[in-house]
Amino acid sequence: MTLDVIDKKALKIMLVDDDDISSFIYRKIIEKAGLTQDHISTFLKGKDALSHLESTIDNVTEFPDLILLDINMPIMDGWGFLDEYAERVWPNLNKRVVVCMLSSSVYQEDINRAFGYAQVSDYVSKPLTSVVLEDLINKHFAEN
Repeated sequence: MTLDVIDKKALKIMLVDDDDISSFIYRKIIEKAGLTQDHISTFLKGKDALSHLESTIDNVTEFPDLILLDINMPIMDGWGFLDEYAERVWPNLNKRVVVCMLSSSVYQEDINRAFGYAQVSDYVSKPLTSVVLEDLINKHFAEN
């Protein structure tokens, strides 16, 4: 797909992380960076995030532009999420979506596995900082 340049303040971001404290902190980092206003959705469970994606797939203005996905979560981990996303969501997308694995794992095997998914655009080690976030946004959403 071609790179779609969008208004960074209108960027829709989805956080999928079972740690509610991390999600709260990352939400504040996103808000403080001024990258988005009222366009952040957080999910503590991968299944809930998938349900939301399926229910908004036809609504391009509500569907996220960037998904920050944790690997290690109970019930459905990031790998399970990606498997379901690849099967149930990705084939029906009407827009470009950047999926970024956001993980505390620095194991090369996890990084390689993540990039083995065609849906994964990037891999970032936790913690998410404003600098890392801005680099990620500029890399995937800025004009070349």
